[in-house]
Amino acid sequence: MLAILALAAGLATEPLTLPVAVDLARAAIDVCAARGAHVSAAVVDAKGNPLVVLRDEQSPKPPIAAPRKANAAVVFDQPGSVMEPREKTDSDFAARIAADPEHLNPHAGSLPLHVGATLVGGLGVADTGHEAADGCARAALARFPQFH
Repeated sequence: MLAILALAAGLATEPLTLPVAVDLARAAIDVCAARGAHVSAAVVDAKGNPLVVLRDEQSPKPPIAAPRKANAAVVFDQPGSVMEPREKTDSDFAARIAADPEHLNPHAGSLPLHVGATLVGGLGVADTGHEAADGCARAALARFPQFH
């Protein structure tokens, strides 16, 4: 709570700390688990560098897609739910994704993290259906009012 008040007062310079990133990724995994989905989640900083990658022990896959989703949310400053249809209709965008598949996954389940007008990072949830991943990411993010 103090961190949120410090952010609101303009006193904190690093709203996306490692403890916050761990809590956000954990929240995404917990939301999905409560909905019957076992996933991985990643939080990246404003440069797309992973701060944390967590995987539910019952997730069926290694945690590869989540950091790529979170990075794409930062690179394009858009949620995956916007980027996914764009990839199908915008050939330049699709070519950019195809050129860097090891770092970019523009699918639903990813959200950019903002404090005010400043992009501070991204959240990615993967290893379930895109719609389910998007719902989990949004529900988890709702628990962190410092981000929008």
